[in-house]
Amino acid sequence: MGKSKRKLNDLSILSTFVLLAVVFLLLAILLVEVERTLLTNAQRDIAFQYSDVVEGFNSEKVWGNQSVYLLSEHDGRMMWLYEMGMWTLPPFTYLACFILAGFVFYRSKIRRPLMFLTTSANRIAENDLDFSIAYDRNDEMGLLCKAFEKMRSALEKNNREMWRQMNERKKLNAAFSHDLRTPLTVMEGHLGILQKYTPQGKLSADDVMQTYAAMAGQIERLKNYASSMNTLQRLEDVPIVRKQLAASDFTARLNDTAEMICESKNLSISDKTVATSLCVDPEIVLQVFENLLSNAARYAKSAISIQYTATNDTFSITVTDDGAGFDDTTLKFAANPFYTTEKKSDTGQHLGLGLNICKILCERHNGNIILSNGIEAGASVTVRFGMIE
Repeated sequence: MGKSKRKLNDLSILSTFVLLAVVFLLLAILLVEVERTLLTNAQRDIAFQYSDVVEGFNSEKVWGNQSVYLLSEHDGRMMWLYEMGMWTLPPFTYLACFILAGFVFYRSKIRRPLMFLTTSANRIAENDLDFSIAYDRNDEMGLLCKAFEKMRSALEKNNREMWRQMNERKKLNAAFSHDLRTPLTVMEGHLGILQKYTPQGKLSADDVMQTYAAMAGQIERLKNYASSMNTLQRLEDVPIVRKQLAASDFTARLNDTAEMICESKNLSISDKTVATSLCVDPEIVLQVFENLLSNAARYAKSAISIQYTATNDTFSITVTDDGAGFDDTTLKFAANPFYTTEKKSDTGQHLGLGLNICKILCERHNGNIILSNGIEAGASVTVRFGMIE
């Protein structure tokens, strides 16, 4: 029974229409015959009432032109109505069956899928794609619903991808703006040194040239950074270009950056590198290092400590401040994008991207980031960079 019903439900629209037309046509023929029989029998019942009046009685003679005068006025009217019914009821019966066939056809094949499609179209027009169209028949309307569901699913997928790309671009642009500040801060520090000490003659020619070289290096970083960010769609796509660097030269470069960013704090540096050379991407390490220093300078009370560690396959940097440190919630979510403990009304406009950028870049460099609190006080952040691809 279930299989038969399923086959009937899956019939094409044309087959269903023809089947219903045949069924209701047969039903109409049957009803017309029943009506004729009932009306004829009703006439005969009236005629039989006069069987003892007419010699050699024949019911047809009673309702003939010859014997119409034999019927009473009421019976004559009823006989006439029955006769008219035989002529008028069949067309109405056929019409009623035709309308009923259309109604059944509409309810069984059209109404439900049409309701689904109309509702779905309205929801799509309102940019609501969080639904699905479930119509399990295999007729033309079922195929149309499946095609509509496929379209809706594709729209939802495209919308999600569009929103993802927009968020990634928003995040990338925010990261770009965020990380531009540190090279500018370093350049501003070097420029301040030149403005302050050059007129007094306190800088030797070598000092001036070193300062100019440091500023030129920051300008080159800005140019490279702007060029690379212009071609990126996601921060996760940042290319890693490892270079062999002398450990002492590279840590000296890091120290110079730290002095510029943390000039108002007491800075202590501990170099525990064992390796004589480092195989890292200097731009990535500097970008992460500058983010850590910016955070430390923002939250430190008076002191910041830096520790470098290098083994055969990992280069690590730990930055610790003497500020309030991380609370439990911040330890859990601080590396998430746009997470910040500052109020929206704060004028500093801290975007909450620094640690998230560090996390992404460290992972791209086969490393990681670890957040903790210092032994005595303050926040401590360790970043690791893998030196082996």
